[in-house]
Amino acid sequence: MSTLLNKRLARSLWRTKTRLFAVVMMVSVGVFAGITFSGYSHNLDGMYETLHADDDKGANLADMWIDNRSTTWSHEEVMNFCGALEASWPADMAELDSCEGRTIVQGTMFHTTNGDTQIINSLWHGIPEFANADRVWMPTGHSEGRVASAADEIVIDAHVVEALDLSLGDIVNIGAGSSPVEFSIVGIGYHPLHVFMAPEGSIFPPEPGQYVVGYVSESGMARLTNSSIGNSNTIMLDVEGTPSFDLPDTEEYEGGEIDLVRNLVSGALENTELDGRIRDRGQNEPVEIMRQDLEGAKRTSIPFAVMIAAIASITIVLSLQRLVQSQAKEIAALRTLGVNRKSLMTGYLIAPLAIGATGCGIGAVIGPLGVDYMLDFYEGIVGLPITDREVPWPIYSNIMIPTIAVVFLSGAFPALKASKLDPLEVLSGQNQIRVGSNTLRRLTSWMPTTLGLSIRSSIRKPVRLMMTFLAVGISLMLFGSVQMMSAGLEDTIVGGLEDRQSWDAQVYINQEGEDKVIEWANQRGASYEPLIEMPLGVVEDSEGLDRIFTVVGLDSFTDGLRNVNIIQGQPPEFSTSPHEVLLDEGAATFLGWNVGQTHTVLLNGAEHEVTIVGVTRGELARTMYFMRAELGEILGVNATSIYLTLPDGVDVDSSLAEVSIGVVERKTLIEGMNSLDRSADPNFPCYDVSWTHVYYCSDVQYNDHECRRTGF
Repeated sequence: MSTLLNKRLARSLWRTKTRLFAVVMMVSVGVFAGITFSGYSHNLDGMYETLHADDDKGANLADMWIDNRSTTWSHEEVMNFCGALEASWPADMAELDSCEGRTIVQGTMFHTTNGDTQIINSLWHGIPEFANADRVWMPTGHSEGRVASAADEIVIDAHVVEALDLSLGDIVNIGAGSSPVEFSIVGIGYHPLHVFMAPEGSIFPPEPGQYVVGYVSESGMARLTNSSIGNSNTIMLDVEGTPSFDLPDTEEYEGGEIDLVRNLVSGALENTELDGRIRDRGQNEPVEIMRQDLEGAKRTSIPFAVMIAAIASITIVLSLQRLVQSQAKEIAALRTLGVNRKSLMTGYLIAPLAIGATGCGIGAVIGPLGVDYMLDFYEGIVGLPITDREVPWPIYSNIMIPTIAVVFLSGAFPALKASKLDPLEVLSGQNQIRVGSNTLRRLTSWMPTTLGLSIRSSIRKPVRLMMTFLAVGISLMLFGSVQMMSAGLEDTIVGGLEDRQSWDAQVYINQEGEDKVIEWANQRGASYEPLIEMPLGVVEDSEGLDRIFTVVGLDSFTDGLRNVNIIQGQPPEFSTSPHEVLLDEGAATFLGWNVGQTHTVLLNGAEHEVTIVGVTRGELARTMYFMRAELGEILGVNATSIYLTLPDGVDVDSSLAEVSIGVVERKTLIEGMNSLDRSADPNFPCYDVSWTHVYYCSDVQYNDHECRRTGF
């Protein structure tokens, strides 16, 4: 007889095909999403391992960088430093694989199309042909040509080749603060520091073709910058293996091994009287952004799928509870004939198991398609090839087993309820008697009849109502979080650039190169404002960890071309020591610093005392503001760039580019930021995923409506 009940249960489920299909699809979409995100993170992990590997196929990402943006070291100074470091290197530590000097400079590409010359902000690396660390990555089948070796050869980063229609053998004109020179393209490749094609200090990549990175030879860099071969502003260290470094997004400190290297580097810098900023992989912004992106994908995959399965389980509970009530008389009749409770529970436990297995099967079949879609989309965003793709079996099991378990357990409550039905109460009809609340009727008497009846029928089943609220709440929470995050970023970043900044172009310059830019501005009636902006600050947090921040020097904080949103305190005034500064809100909260306090920070490797006189809002990265003249004395530079406001009819031209090391137009930045606002872009995966929760919300409400419509 229990078999008969199971058949009736199956027929009852099949009669409600729409609801059954919706529940199965909820489970399958949950599994699909879990497999998609897990496979996505797994393949990205493999791609980064290949890119960073110290072998013939990888680029060998360095373990530590020492740089100084306000000076250049000679070849002899770099060799003296490397010699001092090697002499102090302990025999029981992992071997120092390489110590290499490089020059990395901002510059400009003069790209001509149909007779029009476009001035493009650029970054140029001088990489020796047989470099060991931070090499150009040229994966087979996804790159062309070879690395640069001659003084007139260049490798162009593959991210911009299509947008600028460049190919092997083309001649490009590039500059770095002087007259442009011609280079021949001999290769198209990638670099581990430029996976995400955004200028330093920004997380928003410009429009395709608006930011160029190129890799010239050591002699090519000397030709480009009119300097001696071997001059460097960056030193890269590669240690055998990969020393553990601290991860900024964890509470545990993992940087014990790299700290040993850092102490040796600090001693060697002091012995050779060199100043520089020291960074490991956890402090190198381009590397850390991509690592956190990968870790975020890993952390969200299983919880994401389980949360969706939880929503599906609530719907299954409501559906099976309705089935129990609709089949109450059949169950009561079987109980009077002696069918035990265990047999009755079997069918109501098999139903969610079958639903879960079917949904998981569908999700497993379509999951690899989602992985390919996400990886294709990732390639389109970062422009980096993912050479090997696979979805290993552990990913399927890690997603499907928890999902089936959650869905299966959702049938426990209806099954238990079915086994405890009292035959006498059911057959006498007492279980169908519903006595409404007089108070509730009075409260809803002013409403239209249909609306009042709907409210009373919903409240009559408080458990079902609460479960519906829970499922709808989770769905809308997941949907709304993506939308609110996108809107918040747009308002904070794009809004600040549009509303509080009024410059048209930012011109980057070499040291003492502001006079030529100011002369250009005066000749054309353009207003200008010099500033200093460099990521050369280091502060020790409450846990003793070094955190990098950007220092900005402005002449005015409230009525200049770049106004600062001061939410507490007042603008700084010129002082000697301690220096008055503004600190962004995020850094102040993170460090526990308040207005009026004095602290010690490192600026370009030297200690300085600062007094916090105000707190600002609107910055994405840790930022400290100084008076420009004061910061210039500390760093030894007058300006690193100049803001220009251009009159009508005046545009950025080649003569401005020739006296600068890069020009960025504000409208280009805004367009690049807006291009990443995917809240209205149907091709963005997060957008697609967020809208699946609207489907879950609709399905739960449909199920609740059906229950009330039929009186259960």
